[in-house]
Amino acid sequence: MAAQTGPNFDTSILFDAIIIGAGPAGLSAALALCRMKRPAVVFSDGEFRNAKAHLAHTILSRDDQPASEIRKIGREQIERYGTTRFVERRVCKARKDGNDFEVEDDQGEKWRAKKIVLAMGVRDAFPDLEGYADCWGQSIYQCLFCDGLERADRPAAMLGFDSPMSLHFIGIMSHIGCPIVTILSNGPLKPLDEATAEALKVAEASGAKVDERRIRKLVHHEDEQGIDVVFEDGDSFRIGFLQHTPPTHVVAPNLAEDLGVEKLPDGRGGTLLKTSQPFGETNLEGVFVTGDAGVVMKHFANAMALGVAAGAGVSFQLGKEEERELAKNLVETNIRLAYGQTNQCDVTSLFQPVRGFSVSLREAL
Repeated sequence: MAAQTGPNFDTSILFDAIIIGAGPAGLSAALALCRMKRPAVVFSDGEFRNAKAHLAHTILSRDDQPASEIRKIGREQIERYGTTRFVERRVCKARKDGNDFEVEDDQGEKWRAKKIVLAMGVRDAFPDLEGYADCWGQSIYQCLFCDGLERADRPAAMLGFDSPMSLHFIGIMSHIGCPIVTILSNGPLKPLDEATAEALKVAEASGAKVDERRIRKLVHHEDEQGIDVVFEDGDSFRIGFLQHTPPTHVVAPNLAEDLGVEKLPDGRGGTLLKTSQPFGETNLEGVFVTGDAGVVMKHFANAMALGVAAGAGVSFQLGKEEERELAKNLVETNIRLAYGQTNQCDVTSLFQPVRGFSVSLREAL
């Protein structure tokens, strides 16, 4: 089945899975289903959290490559299997439909599948600070395993110090070689609890400086020249990068709400969708969550692994359901034989309800 991205879709097909999101998690889930010959449809709105990042890092065999190129290669590999359809549309609604699921896209088309995988990812909640959005992903880094090393020869800073975890990032910046590390509190620094206060003391003892001046704006410089931090007093200085991890919230939360998927706080001011590992199952059978929307540790490679697990979970559930249907048919046939309602039992006929369904679905695709 060739990928389709234009109009005139055949929406009458009952897919094995609907996957919402075409980032590393959604694509990996689709690839896993390809290997099981499970027809799936993948929706993408074309927006990605790492769209502004120069390159992706800490991905075995793909280190220092653009995230868009990794996604492109992944999609091409999936398309070669011929069992996955790609739809460049936003999903607006989702609901349980009997034993199956139905979603509606932004063109009003409705699609049905036996299972649904939520791989929409998360959106970062930026602080109200002029220039922050311009710098995000290019000079503001939330994960120092992903970015930062290439500019470790220059001064670096952290925005805020709101938990003991902040000390970990200060330690990384010092360890990779940043000559000056500054904590920019953007006002009086008041640790939220005793553990954070103790972590701050350790950070200062390690050589980190604290600057409590109010920030007026951040100025992004092209060609990896970093950021100018401009204070309200008119002073400014340049840093190679700024570390900051803003709160994150699930993209398109209405879809999870439509389906009744439980949420929970992530402990950092944001939200997650509640899942059961290792497959990302939710409180609603048949609904899986994979990628950043279900975990605190958000990283490209981690999302890929979670996507494979979700694809495996979908396949396992479908397999169990097909086995139960097969066993049910066997029992019903044996009952008919016991009551003399048929003179013979054609063993191959027991497999027809499942096998016939699969063949007709492939032909439809």
